[in-house]
Amino acid sequence: FITKLWNASKFVFIHLEGYDLKPGKKTLMDKWLLSKLNTLIKNSTESFEQYEYMRTKAGVEKFFWHTFCDYYLEIVKHKLYNSEGRDSEVAAAKHTLYNGLLTTLKLMAPIMPHITEELYQARFAKDDANKSLHVSDWPKFDKKLIDEKVEAIGDLVVDIIAAVRKHKSENSLSMKEKLDRLVIQTKKSYEEVGSGLEVAFNDLKETLSIKE
Repeated sequence: FITKLWNASKFVFIHLEGYDLKPGKKTLMDKWLLSKLNTLIKNSTESFEQYEYMRTKAGVEKFFWHTFCDYYLEIVKHKLYNSEGRDSEVAAAKHTLYNGLLTTLKLMAPIMPHITEELYQARFAKDDANKSLHVSDWPKFDKKLIDEKVEAIGDLVVDIIAAVRKHKSENSLSMKEKLDRLVIQTKKSYEEVGSGLEVAFNDLKETLSIKE
């Protein structure tokens, strides 16, 4: 986990160079990540208050490894590498990356004090105005950022990504292999998810190399 935290952080830091902390206009998947992040803050805080630190450890590791790295990072990569003409969208992705990583470090600081401090000093200390991560404010839960509908649609996006990755793997295709067409079928009606899911079509096309 330390290696994963280090490598992912270094990737994020490269793309945060010169970033001025402007929030930009959040996309569906930015909101999805922040909603899940705030649920994590709430659960982690409650676990620590009940001295159940192993529950916090497990929850943060799962969030960072899968939600943040396996999916969100992969979804925003194409924006970060192809940012021309997408200033607001890229700013929103960087704002989400910044807050997602900083919150992860703060939640894990009592359990992994050294690596979290090292990464905090490498990028966040100058903005956070604290000499150390260990005297900085604990992350605050923001109920306004919790959105169950966004999470449900974002989870569908993640399911689709997982299904296409599985298809490519089973057919010995590179993850970058372009597919001509992706047909999405869900058990829910168009009124429930369709219009919301369409917002993420461009993310799906670019993340999975889908033409149509």
